[in-house]
Amino acid sequence: MPSEVILNPYQEEFLFCKRRFPAMIASVGTGKTFMGLLKMWKFCEKYPNSLFMVVRKEYTDLRDSTLKDIKTYFGVDFDSNKEYRFGNGSIIMARHGAELAVLKNVNLSGFLMEQAEEFEDDTQFVFLRDRLRRQTSPYRQGLIIANAHGHNWVWKLWINNAESVEDMDVATGQRVYTRKEYVAITATTYANAHNLPEDFIQDLTDMKDDAPHHYAQYVMNSFEEMEEDDYVFSFADLTASQQLEFALRRGYGHRIMGFDVARYGNDKCAAVGIQQIGALAWKVFHAEQWEKRDLDYTTGRILSLSGVHNVEDNIVDEDGIGGGPLDFIQKGRNRLDFRGFRNKPVSYQKNKYFANDRTEAAFKLREYISKGWLAVPQEEIIQELMTLRYKYSNDGRRILLSKEEMRKLGVKSPNLADALLMATSLIGDTMRHQETMYVKTSPLSVEGDLFAIAGIR
Repeated sequence: MPSEVILNPYQEEFLFCKRRFPAMIASVGTGKTFMGLLKMWKFCEKYPNSLFMVVRKEYTDLRDSTLKDIKTYFGVDFDSNKEYRFGNGSIIMARHGAELAVLKNVNLSGFLMEQAEEFEDDTQFVFLRDRLRRQTSPYRQGLIIANAHGHNWVWKLWINNAESVEDMDVATGQRVYTRKEYVAITATTYANAHNLPEDFIQDLTDMKDDAPHHYAQYVMNSFEEMEEDDYVFSFADLTASQQLEFALRRGYGHRIMGFDVARYGNDKCAAVGIQQIGALAWKVFHAEQWEKRDLDYTTGRILSLSGVHNVEDNIVDEDGIGGGPLDFIQKGRNRLDFRGFRNKPVSYQKNKYFANDRTEAAFKLREYISKGWLAVPQEEIIQELMTLRYKYSNDGRRILLSKEEMRKLGVKSPNLADALLMATSLIGDTMRHQETMYVKTSPLSVEGDLFAIAGIR
């Protein structure tokens, strides 16, 4: 355990609170998990034969996050029963949501609900509350650690029903909400900024523009009801892209086409082609969709579009049903100008920003559009791009909402948008190839083109 901990006012308020239900509802980087674990640990050390339970909704989160945090902070491992025993007879039990129903007869000194907003309602809280009846300590506590999450059950019990509110520091959101045995301590990330890396704080601050919903909820600790997800593209950038006009420059014209393949009668198949107009200038030259056609038709249509438009690089969604046409084209026709796109999950070690390939491709597309490098004149593509939304995974990386999640929200499948993001995922390969060619031939040709693009296109 850390030998010395210098507490912020909101942390001190929570750590030494003896009311029955203290909650810390605070932003990322505020140390709320550490405070919850430390409060539980100190309780078990001080009062022999205590029984404390730490709870997460999902087992994987309990195993991969909470128990690892305990190991990091206190240097102990839990046994095969997910329990740790103190020398004074106290025990900490670690359980996940689905295990609670079998613990009918347990008598607790306290419990800690970590990431309490993960639970849909107060069912588990009420279950644990009924078991705070162990008589080995002068008081018993149910600890809540949570992120702000709209007007959920935590907000209703601790914030909305508060009888008094004390401001410790308005600028950093440090407040104390009190009602009988319920106490909620809140804070924004900036309340702990002095203990966090400057680049981390700057990145979070940048989210005010890049991800305003995420910034409001997870940095500024806002309880306002809002969509959990942020939109990938801004309306202004898409409008500007729609109005861009490029003139084809000599020596360019490379064409790439992306194909999004759907099941028969389920969504639409889509094809979007882009053409390089200059060194940093691309334009969507073709977009179309078709539906209620079998795979033979789709395979033939893909080959036809590629041939008619003289496409040099083709990329086909090979997740699910798209693998069939791609296999036939690559192997049956021996077409090396076709490749597949897989939306693979990516490990944190390989990519600290995006959780899968589709998300990375979408943000690469956003970069080209925001920098004015891609003209998208087609209204139907613009409308689909406006619907693309993303959220943050448990490890803090961006991840696009899947098509299934979008359908549940009543948003049609973004087939054209997916075909476009696949096509633009190959732009980097084209640019690198041309860089090599320019160096071998005329180094000044790239510079000349850059001047042309910066001025009159």
